[in-house]
Amino acid sequence: MTSTSTEQITDTLEVIVLDVGHGNCAVVRDSDRCVVVDAPPGPTLFDELERCGITHIDHLVLSHSDLDHMGSAVKLLWDTRFIIGMIWYNPDGTKQSKAWQNLARQAYLRHREGRLLNGQRNLNTASTSDLSFSNRVKIEVLHPDLEMATLGPSDAATPLGRLTANTLSAVLRITLQDSPAVLLPADIDALALQRMISLNADLKAHVLVFPHHGGKAKTSDSRQFATTICQAVQPEFVLFSMARGGRFSNPDPEMVAGVRAARPQAHIACTQLSTHCHREARPLAQKSHLNLHAAAGSSAGSCCAGTVTIGLNSDGLHITPSPAQHEEFIQLLDRPLCRADVIPVPAPRPHGDRET
Repeated sequence: MTSTSTEQITDTLEVIVLDVGHGNCAVVRDSDRCVVVDAPPGPTLFDELERCGITHIDHLVLSHSDLDHMGSAVKLLWDTRFIIGMIWYNPDGTKQSKAWQNLARQAYLRHREGRLLNGQRNLNTASTSDLSFSNRVKIEVLHPDLEMATLGPSDAATPLGRLTANTLSAVLRITLQDSPAVLLPADIDALALQRMISLNADLKAHVLVFPHHGGKAKTSDSRQFATTICQAVQPEFVLFSMARGGRFSNPDPEMVAGVRAARPQAHIACTQLSTHCHREARPLAQKSHLNLHAAAGSSAGSCCAGTVTIGLNSDGLHITPSPAQHEEFIQLLDRPLCRADVIPVPAPRPHGDRET
């Protein structure tokens, strides 16, 4: 861990959506208790846990088997400084990555040594009640349902269609007190979205962390996918968790257009600067809008909204950086994609790259 100042533990009730670059990670906090949802590669999660003074993780939840969602889970399990109550993930026989194999081994070893206090559980809509850790926080598993989870990822067709790791991504809704605060849909695709809608899942939340970093979602119509999910969630704030540059050029402008069509008043932000919005290579010196949480893009000047927190106090839900602070920052950008009056020119993508 880096040498960051440790936050004094207070009566904190919040969801911290970390800027981890290309990946997803959220920390759900109630004072000194927490749940970690996804653990991508890199030091940001560890920096944030240290900053918050957190050593006890009630639940470690891995939405699916892709590296950008579980790449540091092995390190978290191995690190004896952390007490972990239970780890949640669904088996995936199609995943042959070394990281996934190492996770299986490390979870087994930690449990055998008695250091995984409550063992392992699978993620599906029948397991929601077991994710409780605080009487002020409710965590619901809205997908996959039991039938789809039982079939699991497969290279072959199933009665429900071709089910990939992304299709089977666990979708979580976080409610703070009685306020549906955040929807975390991981990397769900169009098939998963239609399945939830057909089963009348209640997806409504104040904040939507947009699926698959704003990239393609196994659909030929990105705009329609974005419109459909925003109509279901009805968010006031839409966040794309993504990296500046690299292999991908997220978010897809058609996805952003779909968000604007469905929720014209919603605030749109990205954790890091998209190359669609700002082509200048040198870092932006302006950081005054960022909060004090760990953020992968901070040192390089590549944050847009950076790490975003959704908290609850006596005045209701509040977001930092606030939409007003973020709006002021994007005035510095060449052509911010989140503004309705901007027509983006898609940034180039290296030939042959494919999203995971």
